[in-house]
Amino acid sequence: MGFLPDISPWQLLKKLFKRVGDNDASGRAAQLSYYFVFSLFPFLFFLVTLAAYFPVQNALDGLLARIDPLVPDQAMQIVRTQLTTLTTQQRPHLLTLGLALSLWSASRGVDALRASLNLSYDVKESRPWWKVQGIALVVTVATSALMLFAILAITLGSGLGLWLASHLHVDKFWPLLWSWLRWPITAVGIMLVLALLYYFLPDVKQEWRFITPGSVISTVLWLLVAWTFSIYAENFGSYDKTYGAIGGVIVLMTWFYMSGFVFILGGEVNALLEHASVEGKAAGARAAGEAPPPPVERPSIAAPGAAKTAEAASRTQKRAFWARFRKSPA
Repeated sequence: MGFLPDISPWQLLKKLFKRVGDNDASGRAAQLSYYFVFSLFPFLFFLVTLAAYFPVQNALDGLLARIDPLVPDQAMQIVRTQLTTLTTQQRPHLLTLGLALSLWSASRGVDALRASLNLSYDVKESRPWWKVQGIALVVTVATSALMLFAILAITLGSGLGLWLASHLHVDKFWPLLWSWLRWPITAVGIMLVLALLYYFLPDVKQEWRFITPGSVISTVLWLLVAWTFSIYAENFGSYDKTYGAIGGVIVLMTWFYMSGFVFILGGEVNALLEHASVEGKAAGARAAGEAPPPPVERPSIAAPGAAKTAEAASRTQKRAFWARFRKSPA
């Protein structure tokens, strides 16, 4: 991804706002929130199974402790209840069809994000079905392992830091220092997961980069939005009074919706910068220097957001008109 010397931050924001409307990022985020909820319990089942193979005690408790400040209590109660059920039930045969189906269900949220990122790059999926599903499964396993590795690293880092602090005779300051250090470590872990998602999921060729504008923006926004919504839902929201017994589910879906929107926004930022860069890919192209297909053959010819606003519909009509004009014989 090259530099953008000829585009101002204001122009970048205007283009991003237009893309968010044209590509219906809010609608795609709502779709993602459904798939995330659909995938949550199979994902927890798979995570419980995977955690048994990691050399860290109470790995899932540590994982929940890390995300607890970012998730409202009503949503965390659903997760904790399901985890308690999974960890207390007898599962004599873990490597069965049930585990395979749970893994496949858990990968549906990842696959939905893949479709959203393809739309961000304005490309149609060209990979075979088996490869697309395989990527979704591998990414699901990889991100699950990364979560548990992060908890292992935090656990070991805490012990190593305490040992070092005691030898330096500053151990009384270590708890305060570690409480601050855990957040940058968490942010780095989230950024790594997003970098993997943005690299492997869309059907485009790109160089691997751990730090991209989209992953940085998504990480910062996600931490801020999740923490803010958690405080709002716990102190000012009245979801239980409005929705009754399903108030916790509504909170969970809202949290997933905002998370999905932020993840899509990061993908849109990466695609926008890639298309605007001299060294990057053209809109609709899968590789730098590759000629993109005609506009009529791209997803943007029928923008998902065209039915929501007159401005987006007008841009869609113009794209379709010029596509037909260029296709017609002279």
